[in-house]
Amino acid sequence: MGMVRKTLSIGTLGVVSFRSKKEKLRRADRSRRDAEIALELEHDAREAAELRIAAAEKRVKHATAEAARNASKLAKVKRRDRRRAALGDLLRDAEPAVRSGADAVRNAGSEAATRGRKAGKKAGKRARKAGRKAAARATAVTKDVVLPGVEKAAAKIGESIEELSPH
Repeated sequence: MGMVRKTLSIGTLGVVSFRSKKEKLRRADRSRRDAEIALELEHDAREAAELRIAAAEKRVKHATAEAARNASKLAKVKRRDRRRAALGDLLRDAEPAVRSGADAVRNAGSEAATRGRKAGKKAGKRARKAGRKAAARATAVTKDVVLPGVEKAAAKIGESIEELSPH
């Protein structure tokens, strides 16, 4: 039957179909099945690709967020380091002035202590001298004023006793 149909198709210059309806149906069914399988494979491949893309987008999102966190941490560290560096510069610049001020204070303190010791020694000498003078004056006053006064008082007491006592 295939030979007759082919011969007839050639003889009529294609007016009669080369293939029968059954053969056309079988070929169409096979093509449809192949197309469905190809479509299903393409669909599965698309789903897998979309899953990979979603996972990659998720990784990109996480990496972007982590990069932003790290950038903010880095900026914070740089700000802190700049502040520390500025503070270090200030301290380094202020250190000679502080040292010279401290040296001046130390020198002034030691000079004041030396002057204080000298003044203390002089004051001690003056106090001892004033004490000796006061003792000498007290002795002189005692000899010159008190003793004669006491002697006079004793004499008056003696006279008063004699007057009061009956003979």
